[in-house]
Amino acid sequence: MSAPLSASPASLRGSGQTLHLQGDWTTLRLSAVAEEALSLIPQAPWHLEAGGLTRLDSNGARLIGLLGEGRPPDGLDPRWQPLLTLVQDAVAEAPARPLPRQGRLHRLGERVLAPLASLQSLLFIFGQLLLTLLALLRDPRRLRWRETLNVLTASGAMAVPIIALLAFLLGGVLAYQGGIQLRTFGANIFIVELVTLTLFREFGPLITAIIVAGRSGAAFTAELATMRGNREIDALMTLGLSPVERLLLPKWLGLVIAMPLLTALANAAGLLGAILVADGLLGVGFETFYRRVPEVVAAQHFWVGIGKSVVFGMVIALVGCSEGMRARGDAESIGRNTTSSVVQSIFWVIVLDALFSILFNELGW
Repeated sequence: MSAPLSASPASLRGSGQTLHLQGDWTTLRLSAVAEEALSLIPQAPWHLEAGGLTRLDSNGARLIGLLGEGRPPDGLDPRWQPLLTLVQDAVAEAPARPLPRQGRLHRLGERVLAPLASLQSLLFIFGQLLLTLLALLRDPRRLRWRETLNVLTASGAMAVPIIALLAFLLGGVLAYQGGIQLRTFGANIFIVELVTLTLFREFGPLITAIIVAGRSGAAFTAELATMRGNREIDALMTLGLSPVERLLLPKWLGLVIAMPLLTALANAAGLLGAILVADGLLGVGFETFYRRVPEVVAAQHFWVGIGKSVVFGMVIALVGCSEGMRARGDAESIGRNTTSSVVQSIFWVIVLDALFSILFNELGW
């Protein structure tokens, strides 16, 4: 039963080794003496006089026990004695245990198992996303279309300038480096195949994925980690709403849709940069590229890169959401998990790109 608002607040008055306790020693009223009482605990035990105590609850009883080191105060109203005894017995039954010291072997084991815990979290989030997506396919009206479009705008449209610029410069560098070698052998015309195949199959999807990982993947982690710190995700679950359906799935779908579009843009921008450099360095201009690209570069090379970009988008969004959900919500954790999100995303993108290269080579694609 809570104390009435008109009750007098807790008070503490010292006289030699005696502390006089007065007023309402319940949780609502303890703030008036909490700081002073905590500063006196290291000097315990004190002789307590509780004749002026009007109310008491478990928090007040615990504080009195700390001040008197379990000794009952004088003048205590008999009504509060059972509560004081109950709290002291509960504390005695569950003594605080010091944490065991962690040796080098223990810390080494934690570092070895940390990637496995991260992989387990990734697989768990991926499974939840798939199950939620299958459920929404039966009722598409439940899908958060507005949130998905917001993610598509933030992760797709807003990333167009930086991706176009970097892909343009990358295409120019490829044409320049490759053109110098080809000019030595008089094979200037083959700059078309060199640049187009490299951009479409590898560098276009890869440069797009790296930029998106540092831009959108990190943003997903920071947003979700902040929401965890503010208890917004806990509030959603309390209301019976699924965080996966309302927060994670729109981010995942939005990035999966944005990645192939951004990759196609990177291919076009890189090709434009390569054409400008090839025209000035090798005399291979726009007309030659326009004529030879359909002749010597099959459409499957373009679609291979687009297909890889879809998988890269899935992984980047998955890692970003997973790290955000694992964060504790404090400033240090947000920074650490955001950094981990970018590093893991780039790592998985490069690993998957290598696996795709081996697979497509074996399939003859």
